[in-house]
Amino acid sequence: MSGRCAIILAAALCLPAAAWGAGSGSGSPAPAVEGPGTSAKGLPDEESAPAGFPAIGYWMLAPDGRIADWLGYPHEGKRLLEPINVVIIDRYAASAAEASSRLLAACGKSAFPQREGHSSGYGARMGSMRYAQFPPGTEESFSDALFVLSNDHGRIFGPMKWKDAFYFSGAFSRESVDPVTKVKHRYVSFDRARDAFAVGLSERGGYEIAGYLVLGNAVTGSAMLSTGDHDGVAVLLSARP
Repeated sequence: MSGRCAIILAAALCLPAAAWGAGSGSGSPAPAVEGPGTSAKGLPDEESAPAGFPAIGYWMLAPDGRIADWLGYPHEGKRLLEPINVVIIDRYAASAAEASSRLLAACGKSAFPQREGHSSGYGARMGSMRYAQFPPGTEESFSDALFVLSNDHGRIFGPMKWKDAFYFSGAFSRESVDPVTKVKHRYVSFDRARDAFAVGLSERGGYEIAGYLVLGNAVTGSAMLSTGDHDGVAVLLSARP
C-alpha cells in the first residue's frame, strides 16, 4: 500500500462505519451523508443535497452546458462523464476573495499549481447556480505535473457563500500521456487523482480531510455511459484557521 493510500484509508477509518460522512468542523463526525443513489441518468442538472450542505451538482459542465465527457473520447466503448469528486469548504475566510486566495496559495504549496496545457472554460452547479472555473484563465488547471507527462489534474469551481462558509467543488482525474498514439491523453482514474489532491492539500496546504460526501454520482449498469472508477464519493476538504 502506498503512503498516500494509507493516509486516505486511515482518514476513512476514523469516520462512521455505516458510510463515509462529513465532519462537522468541531472535531466530532457528523452522521453519514447519503446521496440519492449510485446510478445517474447523465443529465446536466443532476445534484445531491446532503444534510447540512448546499446542493452539489453531480458533474463538471462543458462550456456549452453539457456534461464534460473527456473531450468526447470514450472509455471502454462508453461516453465517459466527468464527476464532481472534491468539495472544499472555508469557514474562516471573511470574503470570497480571501477564500479564493487562500485556496490558490494552498494548491501551489501542495504541488498542484496552475499549469497550462489543459482545456478550460468549464463550470459546475452549486445551489441553484452554475459557477465558473476557478480562477479564470486560459488552458489551465491544477496539476501535479506538466501536461506532456502523465499527471493528476483538476478544475475547481466557485466560491459560493452558503450560510457562514465559502464552498468550492472540483473534478479531478488522472491521465496518461503517450505522444505517439492518436489519443495522446488517456483517462486513467478519477479516484486516484481525488485522493492525491486531498493528501497534498491536507499535508502541505493548510486544509484537512474533514470527511467524505456520498454524492451518488457514479454511473452503474449503463450500456452507454460510464464514470470509470469513480465511486460516487467526494472528499470533503476543510480549511484550517
